[in-house]
Amino acid sequence: MKKIVLALFLITALSLSGQAQTMFGNTALTLKKNVLSLGINPVYAIDLNNFDPAYAPGPEDFAYFFHLGYGTTQSSDIGINIGKAWGQMYYGFDFENAFVNSGKIYISGTIGGHYWHRAGADANLIASLKLNDFYLTSGIDIDIEPYKQSDGQIVIYLPAYVPVELEFNPSSKYALNFELNIAINQPAFSTIGAGINFYFK
Repeated sequence: MKKIVLALFLITALSLSGQAQTMFGNTALTLKKNVLSLGINPVYAIDLNNFDPAYAPGPEDFAYFFHLGYGTTQSSDIGINIGKAWGQMYYGFDFENAFVNSGKIYISGTIGGHYWHRAGADANLIASLKLNDFYLTSGIDIDIEPYKQSDGQIVIYLPAYVPVELEFNPSSKYALNFELNIAINQPAFSTIGAGINFYFK
């Protein structure tokens, strides 16, 4: 069953025509060993300094991501992210490890890489607070992107974000996610998104 789900996910994701930031569904909790997650979410890029609530975004303003996760141990998991992000494909992968699991407060760190316009590395440190069936998550997320300018000089971009995510877990089989990624420096841009994760044991 898991192999069939994985194959369908990869076929669907690769049939879609990914510097996009995607932390969707990434609370500080890791997947339990041998648990598979499959998620999808649309994301909208916003300018928090010039936000216009009357503006009606068109299809070109959105990105769409598919997420696949797999629990490798009781405290770590791996993830794959594929999507159509503002005109270009996005490909990403990550490894997450949990450092704190108190039953109420969780802390984890993630490292990974992505390709969207150019290759880059990703790193984050996040914490989640359990509130009944909800998890409130925040922390710091940094991308590391080497860029070769026209004069041949290599410049390192370091777009950084503060993610704020609320996840609702009404069941062990799925979770609803609402997320705001707040840009904290010039190369980054803010995004808002929502979506759903499904879990398979």
